[in-house]
Amino acid sequence: MTERRSTWQKAAVKDALTKADVFISAQDLHKHLSGENQKVGLTTVYRALAELADTGEADSLTTADGEMRYRVCHSPQHHHHLSCRNCGKAVEVKFAATEGWAERLASEHGFSDVTHSIEIFGVCAACAEN
Repeated sequence: MTERRSTWQKAAVKDALTKADVFISAQDLHKHLSGENQKVGLTTVYRALAELADTGEADSLTTADGEMRYRVCHSPQHHHHLSCRNCGKAVEVKFAATEGWAERLASEHGFSDVTHSIEIFGVCAACAEN
């Protein structure tokens, strides 16, 4: 495994992501950092977010339009997300029934070492009021 360097840019990305507290795109995070006079390139933001997701420090999801969004992971345990399409608010949820279903489905088709990700998108109550 390659040792990953810790840089001020990566720290700035992680700090901004932590403060965002919603799923946010690399472009939007880059705009935020630029607005805070943080000189972090967009490519560096992408790399830092990918590393945070790879190490489990951030959750990532692909929105309906195909864009990757990231958020600091609040739960070290396996979980899924219920996410607002408008504001990006996300709630970490567990579906106990889904875990068994995924294992049975994989087994029925001869698959092993299975992982899964379930993302549910909707409109949160606050956005629905507006």
